[in-house]
Amino acid sequence: MRKLLLLCVTGIVIAASAVSLAATRVPSSTALWQKIQALQKANTLMLESKAYQPGSRSVDAYTIDLANQAGNAAIRKTGSIEKVRRYPNGALVVKENFSEQRKLTGVTAMLKLFGYDRADRDWVMAAYSPAGKVVAYGRVPSCIACHAMVARQDFVFAPPPEQLLSISIWKAFFRNQHISPAYVRLLRSHPQAVVK
Repeated sequence: MRKLLLLCVTGIVIAASAVSLAATRVPSSTALWQKIQALQKANTLMLESKAYQPGSRSVDAYTIDLANQAGNAAIRKTGSIEKVRRYPNGALVVKENFSEQRKLTGVTAMLKLFGYDRADRDWVMAAYSPAGKVVAYGRVPSCIACHAMVARQDFVFAPPPEQLLSISIWKAFFRNQHISPAYVRLLRSHPQAVVK
């Protein structure tokens, strides 16, 4: 009986150690911000993106999408963001958001960590102020709910005008924010690109 209890206790300790190991793989919000800053400094654009492409809201009238080597390798291998079914462990994708005056208003990021959150494709979600202050980090329900619309392509949207969200979807997520007039024009001229 004592051996069985010891095995059970050992099993619990082993399970706790495995959870602890998984948790140590998740970088702190500060460490992830440093990785983001390295991508910004290198200006490593995500394939299929361009600098100052149209954003959807007035707070992000323009955006720049960045990706690390692992993220871009997955896109290159499949030939398109829309064809990627699973990004590799360590893939990092970043969206810089800019005002109409091209002033940075915020930064969002997704870091792929296998085993982190299997139900939601193993992405660590993050949002930062322009100075790097954490706005949201980890399993962020609103980020997950929106990105789940493109679950087939592993939660990563292709940049406009390749994929667009309807005004009603944007309003559901950002009730008090105005849609950019440029984005409305994209919706009118590319109705086939609206994600359903």
